[in-house]
Amino acid sequence: MTIAKEEITGIILAGGRSSRMGKDKGLCMLKDKPLVSYAIQTLQPLCTRLMISANHFPEKYAEFGWPVIRDEIPDIGPMGGIYTCLKKSTTRYNLILSCDTPFVNTAVFQLLLENVENNQVICPVHDTFLIEPLSGCYHTNILGDLTRSIENKEFKMMQFLKRIRMKTVTIDEHLPFFNDFLFLNVNSPEDLKKAEEAVW
Repeated sequence: MTIAKEEITGIILAGGRSSRMGKDKGLCMLKDKPLVSYAIQTLQPLCTRLMISANHFPEKYAEFGWPVIRDEIPDIGPMGGIYTCLKKSTTRYNLILSCDTPFVNTAVFQLLLENVENNQVICPVHDTFLIEPLSGCYHTNILGDLTRSIENKEFKMMQFLKRIRMKTVTIDEHLPFFNDFLFLNVNSPEDLKKAEEAVW
């Protein structure tokens, strides 16, 4: 199934508290570039529209040239950013990427898009069924289910994904674009140092 760029919105999650990092993660520098710019670079080839979900320093995120969206419902984690941005999306298909996974590449999302079929969410899975819900393709038709989860104060994405039509796509060493750092999560200064030392 081929989906045109015009039918896809990219949503970059940069709205977390960054408590372990000690400062706003998306604006932390890695190889002389802010983390959020890696997410923009990954999604831009596949989308005509991008939005940045950010609750802090909106003016700084606005400098990247895309709409900055604050969570409609604060302090409920990634679900808040996904919910708010999906409500503002004008396309059925939406690529979600957290700003703290700078090594996730465009090829991962191309593979997810090839597996859309009749699924509502498509997520990569790696390392013995470890699912990455914040590097996924989301259909806007999950909004009703998201609303119910929020009303029931069920904010964990993994619990939510069990209730909808989700497909996982295995990402492993058999794929030409695979590397050991692909899903490295930069949550702390130690992680940032590890990312600096990674093979690019």
